[in-house]
This record gives sequence, structure tokens and C-alpha cells, in this order.
Amino acid sequence: MAIPLQFLLLLVVSFIFKRNLSAIVISSGLMIMVCIVLLWDTSTVERQTYNDEQVFNNTEQYDYQQGISTPEGYPIKLLPGSQFTIAVQGDRTPYTLLETAKVYSVNWGNGDTTFKSSDGPDIVLPDRLELYWFSFLENKYYKLSTKLNKAQISEYFKKGFKRDYSGNLDTISKSNYRELIAGIAPGGDVVLWISGANNTKELEVFKADLIDTKENEIHHAVEKDEIKEVLKDTCTCKDNVQFRKIVNNGKPIPIGIWTNKYRKKYNWKVEINHFGQTKSSLDLSFFNGEQYELFNEEVVKMKYQKQVLPDYLIYTFIKNHKKYEAYLEFDEDEVFSHFEKLDPNNSNESIDIVLNISPDLKQTTIQLRSKNRTLDFEKMKSVKIYAD
Repeated sequence: MAIPLQFLLLLVVSFIFKRNLSAIVISSGLMIMVCIVLLWDTSTVERQTYNDEQVFNNTEQYDYQQGISTPEGYPIKLLPGSQFTIAVQGDRTPYTLLETAKVYSVNWGNGDTTFKSSDGPDIVLPDRLELYWFSFLENKYYKLSTKLNKAQISEYFKKGFKRDYSGNLDTISKSNYRELIAGIAPGGDVVLWISGANNTKELEVFKADLIDTKENEIHHAVEKDEIKEVLKDTCTCKDNVQFRKIVNNGKPIPIGIWTNKYRKKYNWKVEINHFGQTKSSLDLSFFNGEQYELFNEEVVKMKYQKQVLPDYLIYTFIKNHKKYEAYLEFDEDEVFSHFEKLDPNNSNESIDIVLNISPDLKQTTIQLRSKNRTLDFEKMKSVKIYAD
């Protein structure tokens, strides 16, 4: 609308000052053409920006962080270019939340996430996962470029999980997942989890490729001095910035256990005796990094299901109006050996982890029981009950 008005204004000015009409018309025409081109180019960019923002606003979004996990004692350095690729971008959405050029060494399934302000915008679900890293104990570089199952991720974000918000097991309501975590294990094994408070679910498992350093594919190679520094770090203190602890240096690396052994499933449930408790919850943590929690009737009526083996159980209960926690941590070799003995062919044999607690809370026994056989757990790392 401004262009014709501008043209008329120029004609009026030329008439008043009696300028050469032909010169005014030519110069005005050239100016108008330049304005049209500039306005058209600007409006095209603005229209595209507006359209992109509309697409972003209408795309499924969630408030979540992104992180990296490793088995304890097997640190990796995440290299630049690593990211959860997000195809649909908003005006303020970060392209990636992963912190690169950093050494990661945590516990399998627990994500070391990059901070995202709660005031920041929600983020569209990622389309791909791009990872580049150096494995210190293997002295190898890896890369992974893979498409993600967005429909599966979306389903978990929508469904959420149950959580005890009161702390007294009487306000159980829906909670939301808050993290997407990529687990990186030796041998190039990668696991993707979705995680929330006391709830972590495995989504997908991938296999990365080795990067051949002879082909000059490494643009951010790790310095030898940094490798030596990390490998000699046996610190277990909490003030260590990286929280890394080398526990397997110089020993054979159990390649594959994180995506094979730890993911083997048996048909089992937990059976807990009644010793006067009223309300209860059962927090189950597994060797494959998963975790979930059951509440009240769900604990009493827990059903057999094919699932991986537990690392530890936390049984929270109310007795005489007082809250207690029973913490039971399994010995890895014993729990795998016991299940293998009771179901050597992995034939869906129904197996119970039987927990018996005395009414005075002073004695606790834990056994593994099938239809024809019962085994005692004698090498438990921890069996203790304490008032919360």
C-alpha cells in the first residue's frame, strides 16, 4: 500500500518544484522497483519465519532435559556434533541440550543432564540421535547416527507414570517424564531411556560404528595428556567434578553385558508377607537401568511378568502410623545364578522373590522360589530396615 502513495507523493513534489517530469518518473520507477524487490524479499523471509513458528506452535512439545549415561568406571568424552536432532524449531528452542567436549562417568541409567531452565520453552520431540565419543578404557572413537521412534517417545510423555506426592502413600497421582537419556557403553552399545522421578523406561537399543582414525575422521581428537589424567583417576569422593571412578582399568572389559545379559528377562514377581503394615510402595531398580514403582494394592497383587532382573528393591511401608523403608541390594552374580538355576531354559517358569519381615522388624529373609525349588539369598549386598 505504501508504494502507490509514494509514487503519487513524488509526482506532487515534482509538479510543485517544476522538476523534469521524465527524470522524476524514471527515478521514481527505479526506486519503486528496488522497494518492491526489497519488500518482497523481506516479506518472503518473514512469511517463512511466521510459517515455521506456526508449525512449531502446533507441534507436540514437552518440558524435558537431555543427558548422557555410562556404566560406572567406563568414562567417555562426548565430542562436538553430538545432539538430539530436532527438525521443527521454534524461535527460542535450543538446537541441542547435550553438553559436548565433556567427560561423562555416572551410573548406568542415571543421566548427567545439561541444565534447562524451567522458565524456558517446551521442546519438540527429537527426530534423530547423533553421537560422537571417545571411550577411554577402550582407546577407541565411536559414532552413531540413527532415527528415533518419535511415536514411542510421545506415548510415554503422554501417559506419564504414578508418583507419591505426599510422602505418606496417600496421594498417588500422575507425574510426567522429564529426561531423555542416551546410555553409552563399551563396544559401541547405546541405550535410549525416558526418565522421571523413580521411573526410567528403556526405549531403544542401538549399535554404534567405530571411527577409523587413519581416515582422519576425528576433528576433535582427545589429547594424550587428558587420556592419562582420566585413566589414573580412582577418586571416589563426591567433590570430584566429573564424579568419575576408574574401576576396571587393565582388566578385560565385559563387552555386551549392558545390552545382552542385563536385558535378559524372566517371568517373576515379588511376594511380601503381611506383618502389620497398612500402606506400602515397592521401588524396583534393574540392572539394565530401568526403574519403576508400585503402590499399595499394586504391591499386594503384583502379577508375574517377563522382566529383567533387579539390582535392588526399596519397600516403603506404614506400620503403627510410622513410615519405614526396607532396602535390599542384590549381589549380581548370585541373583543371575539363582534365576538361571530355577529356569535354565528361560521357559517362562513362574518365579517369586519372597520377602519376609518379622512383625518386630528385626528379622528379614529373602528367597527365590519356583514351583519345585527354593533358594536363599546369602550374598545380599544390603538388607536393612530403617525409620524414614
